[in-house]
This record gives sequence, structure tokens and C-alpha cells, in this order.
Amino acid sequence: MVTDVEGLKAVSRTGAPDANRIPELDGLRGLAILLVILCHYVGSAQHAELGPWPHRVLSAFGAGWSGVDLFFVLSGFLIGRILLDARTAPSYFQAFYMRRVHRILPVYYSWILFYAVVVAAGIWLAPWGFSLPTSALRQIPIELLFLQNMQLGMPHFQWVWFAVTWSLAVEEQFYLIAPPLIRFLSPHKLVIVLVNTIVLAPILRIIVFRYWLPHTFAADFLMPCRADALGWGILLALAWRNERFRSYLAKHPVVVQRTLGGLFLGCAILVWWLARPRSIVTETIGYTWLAAFYACLLVTALSQNETWVARVLRWRPLRRLGVVSYCVYIIHLAANHFMHEVVLHAAPQIYNLNGVAVTLLALGLTLGVASISWVYFEKPVIRRGHRYKYWSEGKPEAAELLARAESE
Repeated sequence: MVTDVEGLKAVSRTGAPDANRIPELDGLRGLAILLVILCHYVGSAQHAELGPWPHRVLSAFGAGWSGVDLFFVLSGFLIGRILLDARTAPSYFQAFYMRRVHRILPVYYSWILFYAVVVAAGIWLAPWGFSLPTSALRQIPIELLFLQNMQLGMPHFQWVWFAVTWSLAVEEQFYLIAPPLIRFLSPHKLVIVLVNTIVLAPILRIIVFRYWLPHTFAADFLMPCRADALGWGILLALAWRNERFRSYLAKHPVVVQRTLGGLFLGCAILVWWLARPRSIVTETIGYTWLAAFYACLLVTALSQNETWVARVLRWRPLRRLGVVSYCVYIIHLAANHFMHEVVLHAAPQIYNLNGVAVTLLALGLTLGVASISWVYFEKPVIRRGHRYKYWSEGKPEAAELLARAESE
């Protein structure tokens, strides 16, 4: 078995701008956020006025919500690899959680603070036409504690502002469970736990969807119900450490490509249901199939860097989008809704030139804010978080390994 660094060097492009990053993974992040943007900016916008067939075609972009599942698989893989490499480190828990705090909280809590300011202004300025109820303040502690995925509903204003953050709650709850499992379970027992998670998650979704909390989003938003995608990521992180696994992938590229093609075909067949979540098809085979497809896409990106898939993922604009994807994800939905409300006094629409123009303006604003945030806010804070070390300076190779892993 070779070290993880050696394995990653084997699939990285030596001409990449940053030797500590795998460009294909940034491309996968970019693909994930692009799918989510297409879902909210195209699939969910008003376009029925264009006629039945254009409306059906544009509605298919609603399946872009599955970009969240790609984020889950990626998160499971990257976090799993970090924790597996550091599982014997003396500062295992402290370093992991402090680095996560520096990565996740600054942008997210800034967004909550901005919300608090807007709500306070809405309460104070109520006599002048901008009115919000004091009950809107109750959302703040729920968001601060990452409990929003347990809510069964929220008013429209709060939904526009925080709807996408349910997945952050899922990931934060995942961060509470994954580190002790990886620290204290042997690899063999960890595989058993992960396989059972992947098998049992769709069964749990059926129970929640049909019997426990029907007519709610609980089966979509609760962490145990979505743990199969995260489990796929950790399972791949375990497999990627095995030299025989990587050797098999290198010797049998056709197997990987055909598997990816078959899974993609299945996604195409399921797109009618995937564009309309909250169906028994999506809750059962839909989420499971998507997790398997994105896991195979990740394997393809890592193991076959000369395929057209890897070349697409190395496309510079896609990689740049992936770098700023976190802030984009948090603010993009609210930016689109509020821009349409301010300019057109209507819900998001793309059936006329005015609607398309405002949508593009919202997208440009989102990307601009996210780019500034990355350069002047997120990146410096992340660098500060890396002051927390898993190992002391006496373990330079291990420290370098973890720095590489988290920089991705």
C-alpha cells in the first residue's frame, strides 16, 4: 500500500496551478453548485408562459437539486480521507473541529447576522412600508444551532433566506458522528457500518415518507435519511487508500466507464421524478441511484484523468466556480428572489427578457460577492484555522499530508 499523497500525485496534473489541489475535485464542486443554480434559477422559475414543451424542458432543470447529493459524496470522501489519515493523531478531535469551525462558521454566521439586521430593520421600519414580524427572529437560534433540517416548515421570507441551509445542518450533524466512528472503529468494522448505512437509509426514508412524517420534507432533510450519500464518500475514501483498488481501476478503465454510463442512463430515466421531488420513486431508488452515480463519477475523476470527463472537470471556469461554491450556495437563492422582487416586483421568472436579465444580474451579483468573500474573508480565515495541527512539528510528513487533504 502506498501513502495517500503518492496515490493522489498519480492522478493529479503536474501542471496544475496549485500542487496541493486536485483540479478535478474543484471541478466536481463547480458541477455540484452549477446544478443547484440551474435548479433554482431555471427549473424553479416561472416559465409556463413559454408554452407546454419549453416549460417541460426547463422544468427538467429542477433535477439540479441533486447537486446537493454530489456535495454530500464529496464531503464524505474528503472528510473521510482527512480523518482516516489522522486517526492516530494526538490532536485528532481538536484540529478537525477547529478547522471545520474556521471553514464553515464565518460565512454562514455572517449570513445569519445579515438576516438579523434585515429583520430588525423590517420591524423598526414597519410604519414606512417595509414590515417583518418579530416572529422572524425565532429562526436565528435554530440556524445558529444547525437544527433547521428538523423544521417541518417556515414562513416565506425565512424560507427564501435559509432554505438551502438544511444541507449544512446535515453536514454538521455528520461531523459529530464521523470523527468518533473513524477514530475508534477498525477499518473492517467501519466498512460494515458504512455498508449498513447505505442499505438502511432508503428503508428509513420510506418509513418517514409514508408513515412517520408524511407530507413533510423530513425524509429529504433529516441526516439519517441522507446518510447513504455521505457513507458512499467515506467508503470511497477507505477504498482509495488501498493500492489494489487503485491498481484495478487503472487496469480496467472500461469497467469504470461502462458503470458510469449505466448509472447516468438510469438518472436520465428517473429525471421525470427527480425534477419533482417528494415522490416515492425519489425517496427510494432516486436518492440511492444518485449517490451511486456521483460516487462513480468521483472515482472516474480520480482514476482516469485523460478521459473527457476529467477534461471537462478541469475546465478553468468550472474549477473557479468550485472554489467559491460555499458562499455561492448560501446566498444564491435569496439573491435571485430579492433581485426579482426589487426590480420586477414579482417571483423569479425567465419567460421574458426582463426576467432573464434580472436572473443574470442576480447570478452576477452572487458570483461577485462569493469571489470577494473567498479572497478577502474565507481564504485568510481558513489559513488561520490550519494553525491547529493534528500532529506536532516532529511529524512533518503527516502534517503535510493533512494540509494537502484539507486544502482540497
